[in-house]
Amino acid sequence: MKHFDIDFSSTKACVYRGEFEGYGGFLRPIVEFQCVEAAHLVGISEIITALRGNTQSFLDNAGASNVLLWGARGCGKSSSMRAVLCEFLHSSDTLRVVEIPKPSLAILPHLVDFLRTQPYKFVIMCDDLCFGRGDESYKALKSILDGGFEAQARNILFYATSNIRHLLLEEYAQDTMHLSDMQDELISLSDRFGIALGFYTLGSGEYANLIAHYLGIESGALEPTLRQRALNYATQKGSKNPRIAKEFVKLYQNGLLS
Repeated sequence: MKHFDIDFSSTKACVYRGEFEGYGGFLRPIVEFQCVEAAHLVGISEIITALRGNTQSFLDNAGASNVLLWGARGCGKSSSMRAVLCEFLHSSDTLRVVEIPKPSLAILPHLVDFLRTQPYKFVIMCDDLCFGRGDESYKALKSILDGGFEAQARNILFYATSNIRHLLLEEYAQDTMHLSDMQDELISLSDRFGIALGFYTLGSGEYANLIAHYLGIESGALEPTLRQRALNYATQKGSKNPRIAKEFVKLYQNGLLS
């Protein structure tokens, strides 16, 4: 297949570039990984352990599930996924990762047709997965997670992140008694991720301890004035999460806070 002309013997990870102004989509090797060390992801060790275990089971042919990492923005969903997959890419000869952007989901059935013939194990990853009114790209994903008359590919898993547990944008009421067929399908789609791991915003104490960790200070020993500045910054940003904590520390260390 021309779109998927790539040599996985020399390419451990790639990203799908969709069609643009007449240029057909293609798989592009990822030369430099954006890796995160799991040790730097504070407070989510159980999630990291679950991701590691599922990925290892996949490589061991011991049974594994598609994974949905969902929850508040900036809490480490994408970082957790990258951290675990990078670990296995460095240690495994059989794992390969294919990143596909949400707007290109329609290509999934064709991509799977290609990948299932390869002598490797694949994790297809997709960030920021959600669906709104009139968006039918979920059908391609459903065909992958749900299967059909054709058996599902045993060498492929799907890992996704989403800010929303049921993959429905806010324009839909997720708790109504009478769901449309499309809403019902989307909720059942999210249930087809065998593993769903939730991420949550931090409490004030957890947030302050995270700031201390990033600054190399003992947990709970943050100077009161600095603690308050950190909390004020989080209030301005509208959330207390690891991403906001990192930004605060970067600005603080560079003397850029007002």
